[in-house]
Amino acid sequence: MKKILSVILYTIFFGFAAVLFVSCIILIVKTANRNVKQYNDLEAVMIDDREGTDNGNYAVIGAEVSSQSPKGYRDIQLKYGYQALDTANKQDLYDRIEKNIYSVSEDMDDNGHYRLARLKIIGEKMSEFDIREVMNAYLYDNPQVFWLENLFGYAYAGEDTIVEFYSELSAEECEDCIALFNKKVDEIVAAVDSGLSEYEREKIVHDKVLDGCVYKKGVESSKDGWQYFSAYGALVTGEAVCEGYAKSMQIILSKVGIPCLTIRGEADGILHMWNVVELNDEWYHLDPTWDDNDKDGKIIYEYFNLSTENISQSHKINQDIMNGLLFAENREKIGTIRYNFFVPMCVSMNMNYYMQEGVQIEKFDTETDQKVINAFVKRVRDGENYFPLRFGTEMSYREYIDKLFYEAPYKYYYYVDHANEILDKQNRISKDSISVLTNENNLTLRIRIRTGESA
Repeated sequence: MKKILSVILYTIFFGFAAVLFVSCIILIVKTANRNVKQYNDLEAVMIDDREGTDNGNYAVIGAEVSSQSPKGYRDIQLKYGYQALDTANKQDLYDRIEKNIYSVSEDMDDNGHYRLARLKIIGEKMSEFDIREVMNAYLYDNPQVFWLENLFGYAYAGEDTIVEFYSELSAEECEDCIALFNKKVDEIVAAVDSGLSEYEREKIVHDKVLDGCVYKKGVESSKDGWQYFSAYGALVTGEAVCEGYAKSMQIILSKVGIPCLTIRGEADGILHMWNVVELNDEWYHLDPTWDDNDKDGKIIYEYFNLSTENISQSHKINQDIMNGLLFAENREKIGTIRYNFFVPMCVSMNMNYYMQEGVQIEKFDTETDQKVINAFVKRVRDGENYFPLRFGTEMSYREYIDKLFYEAPYKYYYYVDHANEILDKQNRISKDSISVLTNENNLTLRIRIRTGESA
């Protein structure tokens, strides 16, 4: 009788305690940064010199943006922007921008700009839209050219077009900044050991970029600081908006053999930029800005390698110029059209964070119990901040949550108790404050791990 009473009292006490613990659980439906600002749209001005004369003095930037050789990985250079240009004159202008990018005027012009050498397109009056398309294509393919201002000037001389582009920095300033930029890129590339899988390389780069950068709030355009929209801001000064995050990922992932591009679109109705990456011949969406949003400064992985279907739950992708959706008869009327040069269809979730690292729970049996306990121990010992779970279809999503946290024998606490029996005292998992993120659409759950002093 005493034994039965003891069991009843224990169950009542533990059930009450579990309710108290669960009251501390934070169920987060969305974690994305709601302060994402727009990427910089290119501006255009009509220039005065219609004869195309250019008497400026130019200095050649001595340093070049480069990186140490990757450790056995192929340095990938994608040219989807260039390939999308549909005329020879557009491609020629792209090539000439590339040739002139390291030549900057020694003095500012009357409007406070450092000019690149003026260019003349012979025999064609190239429209503002077409010039903008070329410059967008160049920037899309070359995010490492951080000093190129998002402004161009143009004029017409008869049937010819005069075009000039501008640098945010003088040649001397560029040299100093390029040296700092190269050093930072090299540091991150050096952290990627040889022989790693594509997923492992991507995660290291992702974490290094996010560890070194904080999201810069309160900026709208380059007038608030050009660096915030650049890879230089994200990597060197450590502050950037979404454009800086995305460009940094493109540059460094490409250095370690992973094709990576930027995607323009919207998130919660606000202009936004993120990435697509190719792993094992399949494309995925990656949003580093929205992964850099934990209130305690930890990296999350809710937007790490998603399919188009999944990213579309919170993001809207701009049109793909290659699809012919930007019909020529309307584009001049519209003005600045926001588009992408290449939008791959992302249909797989194989390389998603939860698919790669999450523990699968179909049902709660002895085999599952041991699998979860072992995974808990391993992630704590590996210094991971989160414990991801994936649920099956044996029961409803709500039933999985209830059996973990709300119904005896309260499986989550059972797992933690048994893991703590294995772990050293300083690494034992706290049960006093639990933070979880639920995603019923994807049948996933992420638990924040707090151990030792952080508990």
